Amino acid sequence: MDNEMLAGRIMKNDESALEELIDKYTPLISTIVYNISKGELSAADIEEVTSDTFITLWYNRQNIQPDKLKGYLCCIAKNKTKDKLKSLYRHPVTSIEEMEFEDSMKVSEEIENKVITEALREALDIIGDPEREIIIRHYYYYQSSTEIAEKTGMNKETVKSKIKRTREKLKKLLFERGYTS
Repeated sequence: MDNEMLAGRIMKNDESALEELIDKYTPLISTIVYNISKGELSAADIEEVTSDTFITLWYNRQNIQPDKLKGYLCCIAKNKTKDKLKSLYRHPVTSIEEMEFEDSMKVSEEIENKVITEALREALDIIGDPEREIIIRHYYYYQSSTEIAEKTGMNKETVKSKIKRTREKLKKLLFERGYTS
């Protein structure tokens, strides 16, 4: 069953559609969690984050855009993994002053990240495929050059060179738009 139909059924509170989605995407989500965590999470933690991803999707089903279901699911997985990693290494704040500074920095960083993300999306649209796909697979899905080569039918060395060249193009496009870091 295609994603748009599954999304529609999930949005109508169809739990069997969620089960189908879990069966279909558990391998992908587990791989994303594993790749992002770089071995820092145990098998039980990976399973927990994968489950949390589907639970979050279910509780936020009204926000699903049917044609973007897979991307939305992957984004949830990425965020849940990062949250889990942060929780493993979180250190308690020792003073109110530090806490206020940390909170204001967090808000500032979030705003900056959103602006940069939008600029990056625009730059990727300008670059186009197949370079855009390669960059997304590498930096968003955390796939290695070998994995990308297998999925796209390209040579591994070609993928590596496209990543390098596209990264330089992106730097140039972002620099032209005023982003210097």
